[in-house]
This record gives sequence, C-alpha cells and structure tokens, in this order.
Amino acid sequence: MNDSASPESDHLSHPDKYSDPRVRIGAGQLLMWGLALTLVAAAAAALSVYARRTSLGQTTAFFGPDTITALQLADRVELVIGPSNDLQTIDLTATPGLGHLRRAILDDRHYVWETETDGSVAGLADRPDSNVVILRFADPVGKRVPVTELALELSQGWIGPADGDKRVRFNDRVRPAIRHQIRMMAGSSQQNYDQRTK
Repeated sequence: MNDSASPESDHLSHPDKYSDPRVRIGAGQLLMWGLALTLVAAAAAALSVYARRTSLGQTTAFFGPDTITALQLADRVELVIGPSNDLQTIDLTATPGLGHLRRAILDDRHYVWETETDGSVAGLADRPDSNVVILRFADPVGKRVPVTELALELSQGWIGPADGDKRVRFNDRVRPAIRHQIRMMAGSSQQNYDQRTK
C-alpha cells in the first residue's frame, strides 16, 4: 500500500468497508434499541434502590415507631458519657458521620436478633470492662418527636432504649464500626468546640 494514500482514496477503493449493503438500520431498529437500553437502565436503578434501602421492620418492632422517627428526623443529637456522678454531654449535631451512625442503628441487618434479651443496657455499666454511653435525639425546633435516648454498651455491642428493659447486640461487622464511629465523632466534636472557644 502506498504511504501517501489518503483515507478518502481508501474509501473509494474499498466501498464495501464503509457501506455494507447487507446491514440496514431503520428507524424501527433504533427505536427498539433505545427502548431496550431504557428498560435495562430502569431495572438497574430499581435494583440499586432496593439494595441500598434501609430495612426497618425488626428495628421498628424493637425500638418502637417514635424512636425510629427520632433517629430519622431529630435536629439535635448528643452523646452522654462518663460515670453517673460526673456525666459529660457532647453535641454531635453537626459532626461528620452522623448520618452513617443513624443508618447503622436503623438497619435490621446490623443486629443479631437472636440475642434480644430482657434487661437494660444501663445494667451492664457495673461490669469492669463495660463502656456505656447514651445517645440523645431531640427535635427542639420542629418538635416532631419527643426526646429519645438510646443506651449503647460499646465493648460488647449492646443497644436498647435508655429507660427500657430490653437489649440486642450489633453483629460482628457493625459492632467495632459503631464503637469507632462514636469515639471519632466525640473527638471531632470536642476538637471543634475547643477551636471555637479560642
């Protein structure tokens, strides 16, 4: 082949490469392909939404609808830590990662439901290796939900209503993530507070 040959001359010498008479694409075929792509995209979007949705059936039965609503809508979130005679309250409202914490608590799949038992989480505070904290959810602006408190035992991964007499454990994958998230958020909130007061 001549190096100086241009694509135009190649087109003229091999017209079958550019316009094969056996291939005919009409408006009907284009419409069919467009419809098929639209259906595949819609199915993929539906599957994505289904896979990412938060399952709330068992958590609603365990915590009650008011607690679920508070977890979803509360404007103010506080962490209460320390021994009962020297409690410290940390505001987590604008802390990064709060949405992840809410979703972790809400999702049915994050619990081992067979571990549900009678007895409060606060009752575990007497154990030497125990680390019980309280998450307080409030909605002072919208007043859509009452103040709701959840007790979490971070060492063993128990959670339950702070004023209740039942508890359940997080699963092995979520338990260390919850502990890490709360510690990180508490440190971040304290650091932000220290920077504001300077």
